[in-house]
Amino acid sequence: MNNNDDESPPPSEKALSAPDFLIHTSPEMDALERAAADGKHGRHYTNLPMEPARVHQVQGASHYVRLDLTDAEQMAGAQTEFLENLTDAQDADSALAFLYISRLLAPPSPLAVREYAGGKIDLDDVIAKIGWDPRTSTERREMHKRLYQFMRFAERATVIGVRRGKYKDKHTGQTIPTEIRASLWRIIKVEMPEQQSLYPEMDVPVSVELVMSREWTSLLTQPQTAQYLPMGELLGSIPGNKPSGAWARVIGLALASFWRRLPRESMDGSVKPTRRELLERYPPKTGSVSDVLATHNPQYIITYWCGALQILSDAGFIARDGDPQKSAKEMRAELPRQGWADVWLDTQIDIQPGPLMADAIKSRGSALPVPVPTARKRGRPRRMAN
Repeated sequence: MNNNDDESPPPSEKALSAPDFLIHTSPEMDALERAAADGKHGRHYTNLPMEPARVHQVQGASHYVRLDLTDAEQMAGAQTEFLENLTDAQDADSALAFLYISRLLAPPSPLAVREYAGGKIDLDDVIAKIGWDPRTSTERREMHKRLYQFMRFAERATVIGVRRGKYKDKHTGQTIPTEIRASLWRIIKVEMPEQQSLYPEMDVPVSVELVMSREWTSLLTQPQTAQYLPMGELLGSIPGNKPSGAWARVIGLALASFWRRLPRESMDGSVKPTRRELLERYPPKTGSVSDVLATHNPQYIITYWCGALQILSDAGFIARDGDPQKSAKEMRAELPRQGWADVWLDTQIDIQPGPLMADAIKSRGSALPVPVPTARKRGRPRRMAN
């Protein structure tokens, strides 16, 4: 299907789990996350006219995502509608799920030679880490179904591209290849619930065994190519079913991407993002900016924005100075009557890292994972940026 690792996995063991996870900001993960977050909104997707494939491509991006029908699916009569259904099932929560599961499969320190970048993933553990809160067994099974769709999407979504710039091995001086054409992982095995449901559509796994592809493992774990910031678990802990919480989650992801891509000489705050950049990179699952603007009260975008910044500043992800200090009423008073939405969205804003992020961002240039030769000594830096 994709250019993944074909080696047989070791016997399944206890499900993997971790108390925290990272916000990967590499262009490969960014492309996958944007494709997922755009899924339910249909943005940037195209069905290829002469091929059984669906492509997500953002103009100017170095990487894009492609999903193909398999030969077996085509022989069975499947159309690209099958791929549309899979992409439609994705939203911004997929991105947080990918980040947490990637942390379990391949922490950002070099894996020992021939070590297996895979393991058993408990869906209930992922539910807890990405802020979902099932109140009934039926809700929990619905969440299992959604997570399994996320995992299937990441298995089918081939990320294609090459990083801009060159990376060199510090020991050998050789150029590190960064071209990729692979999906994130492959589903190896599923574990179904002991008691099957009366409704076949609810019969989804409770755990899934995954193995990450070699290409992704190398790029996400090697010191020269790993790119990340901490505090993924903080964003995952923010309830995302209401607009302000959903907006806080995606603004946090977008800020991490923005901060990580800033040139070192611009870390003084001289380069600022616009609100549009922070809201449209990963559209909120509760509704995109354009969705809210099309409602009877488009000024809710200001209310949701202020609520999201309050959440992030209270959590220590962003500082309280700058835009977080302004109320929705103050913002509305500063805007013209006509064309206010574009003016508001395209205004550059001052949002600085909070106390939990500031040190990580300042030290990101020197906080590389420490190479380790064996699995026994394996580890990863904690609360550090790359």
